[in-house]
Amino acid sequence: MPSSISLTAINIYPIKSCRAVSLQKANVTGIGLADDRRWQVLGTEERRGVTQRKYRSLALVQPTLLDDGGMRISAPGMSEIAFERPSGPIITVDSHFRIPVSARDAGDEAAGWLTEFIGVPLRLVRMEDDSGWRLPPELDVFGQSAAFSDAAPVLVANQGSLDWLVERASEDFGMDRFRPNLVVTGAEPWAEDKWDRFDVGEADLRAIVPWPRCAITQIDQQTAERHKEPARVLKEHRWCTSAPSIPGGLRQIIEGNGLFGVACTIGPVGSTIAVGDPVSVVSSQAPVLKMA
Repeated sequence: MPSSISLTAINIYPIKSCRAVSLQKANVTGIGLADDRRWQVLGTEERRGVTQRKYRSLALVQPTLLDDGGMRISAPGMSEIAFERPSGPIITVDSHFRIPVSARDAGDEAAGWLTEFIGVPLRLVRMEDDSGWRLPPELDVFGQSAAFSDAAPVLVANQGSLDWLVERASEDFGMDRFRPNLVVTGAEPWAEDKWDRFDVGEADLRAIVPWPRCAITQIDQQTAERHKEPARVLKEHRWCTSAPSIPGGLRQIIEGNGLFGVACTIGPVGSTIAVGDPVSVVSSQAPVLKMA
């Protein structure tokens, strides 16, 4: 029987914490979807990536990938600029978990543009290759490297779960608040909590852990304004107080947070996924968070 669950959106975020680029098709690499979070905005003092957690206006920066590997960026009130893929000296920057990553600086024009728009000195860097970075052994539940994401190769969200939350929230919000890579439709609310292995088109995914949500979900991705939702509704209905099934130090990150979406591994390298692909659940597991 054909699956009633299908892939209805593919999003990549070429620059971590900036706006999404929606795709009809995507290729799978060793660290997630091609071109997802290969670029990162860098604080000039700490040499570490900065996000909407610190600068909400990053939500307004729209990247566009160019065929030559370069980038075009735009934002309200700013002139659009384009620049080539960086080719200068390799530098070392920090990932979200302060793991060293090799990168190249995108140059003074990109840096000046970001500095002017955000209002603080910033640089833009691109990951050197698709080797990515890996969590330390005590946290490495994925067994797969990642780009400049917060450790997960891909994040999958269920439209049914979003609709369930919105019905109980004090104000409306969209799926873009959660910044998923893949959105599936046709599954019951929170069905993804029980998925273990599942197939999307040519790709095989494994649901590793439900994902803890930070304050970025409260930032309107169209206006950069901060709201009270979905923090309130997540705390009321999706708050994790205990996650004994999560191994090691990662448990401390899961507990004490609202959960939405599942962080997944994806493969094989070279496979393709497309909007409209069926989603087939291969195996299930006990949910970390049991819904009433």
